Amino acid sequence: MTFAIAMAPMTVAKRVTPFAVTDTMLVGAARRLYELRKVRDALLGDALFSEPAWDILLDLFISEHEQRRLSVSAVCIGARAPSATALRYLAMLQDADLVERIRDACDGRRSHVQLTPLGRLRMVNLLGRLLEA
Repeated sequence: MTFAIAMAPMTVAKRVTPFAVTDTMLVGAARRLYELRKVRDALLGDALFSEPAWDILLDLFISEHEQRRLSVSAVCIGARAPSATALRYLAMLQDADLVERIRDACDGRRSHVQLTPLGRLRMVNLLGRLLEA
């Protein structure tokens, strides 16, 4: 299922919006979505809704804009899911070429996670479409 997302036709990702969308607008939309998910979980219960992959993508998109590097453990915390679940979704996102792990040069035991160019392109496209609506 995740693989099919990554292999979607690029015509979807190349869609042109009728107005200029800035990075700040996109990150603002990502922040609102991420916060709204927290509120939704608090009000309706997190057992009903679980989207670790989406939370990971939103968190990575926001952290990239803020020039913060997220470790694998920080990504798991941001996914708001059990570690094993978050790691499973992280692996699926890697298989879909939406995120990548980068080994920490100073500490070989730690890896950082970031969006791939394809992952960033897909997030920009999706958030841009949200702003169009």
